[in-house]
Amino acid sequence: MEEKKLLIVGIDPGTTTGYAVLDIEGNPLHIKSSKQLGLNQLISETIKLGKAVFVGTDKAKAPNLVEAFATKLGAKIINPYEDLKVDEKRKITENFNFSDEHQGDALASALFAHKSARALLDKIDVFAKENKKSNIKNIIKEIVITKGVSIKSAVSIIEGKNDEDRIIEKAVFEKKLNENDFLKLYSKLKRYESELKLVRNYNDSLKNRIGKLEKNQIKNANKAPATDDKKLSFMSGRVKALGYNIQSKEEYIRQLNSLIRKFRDVISTIGNFYVMKKLDNLGANELHFKNKVLNIQKNDVLLVDDPNISSAGVIELLRNNVFVIVHKKPVSRKTEENLPFVFISAKNLRIDEDRYFGFVEKKHFEAEKSKINWVGKVIDDYKREKEQLLG
Repeated sequence: MEEKKLLIVGIDPGTTTGYAVLDIEGNPLHIKSSKQLGLNQLISETIKLGKAVFVGTDKAKAPNLVEAFATKLGAKIINPYEDLKVDEKRKITENFNFSDEHQGDALASALFAHKSARALLDKIDVFAKENKKSNIKNIIKEIVITKGVSIKSAVSIIEGKNDEDRIIEKAVFEKKLNENDFLKLYSKLKRYESELKLVRNYNDSLKNRIGKLEKNQIKNANKAPATDDKKLSFMSGRVKALGYNIQSKEEYIRQLNSLIRKFRDVISTIGNFYVMKKLDNLGANELHFKNKVLNIQKNDVLLVDDPNISSAGVIELLRNNVFVIVHKKPVSRKTEENLPFVFISAKNLRIDEDRYFGFVEKKHFEAEKSKINWVGKVIDDYKREKEQLLG
């Protein structure tokens, strides 16, 4: 992969649009404001400087220009739970130079984004240093940030060490698989099955030898038992170790079999299904851990076990991306009225699940969706938000 300068871009939309570009270490590279600055020009001017991976805004709800910019460049939006106050922005930017308040707001947005991402960036730097990966640390950052994968998975993708990681990365990011991918997984599965068969045969042989030693020990209880005891103890330990090895390989084979079946089933009927991303609840901890894999994006449908458990911060993060939530446990009236989502019960849907995803047939999903008063929900949410603003 080509090494690129990674950027954090802060944007302040309006009649006069301001934007500020930082490098990934948080150093200002370029600050500008203009009345003639549209999306295309903003993108054109930014990509000359490098690859935007974070887009910052000072608004709790990301403005349309910020969303469009992030979508076009595949960057991640960082926004505060509440709009940044004027004094907060002044404090953030007090040691920097800029020409007008639009540039100042854009710079504050970029600096806020860098501060919010600092823990993740530092974690990657430490990992790269400890594992002698400093030469690819920026590529690791780009993949971790934009694709939502773990640091180790990003390294595997870059270095191509693991066929399974490469195939999964291809399926998730490029949305395609081919026959060769299946053959590689199938070949690995058969190899492990052959190894497992050999281990089992050897294990059976050891058990037979232990049985013979036990019989000899009984017959020769008074004839130098120490040697047989040592042999018996050693071989018993060996059998236990091989037993654990067998269990490990059996579990891995089950995982490979499951992966092959899912790929085959999904590919053969993918046009008939919607893919839902699974959460146990709408709490902050659940989203923090699961979103590293799920990478929730615009127009995703969520499958949530208990949506009555929620945090205000998570709701604000999801409201710009998610409109429909399929739920397993009944939704309380308070939850349905207060949360900005349309809820569909899972009880009338046929859902095939794994740890992170649910697959639902489109025809059943659309049938349940048609029962929802979408317009009424949108109007009620709008009225409620307006009342909160006026109140």
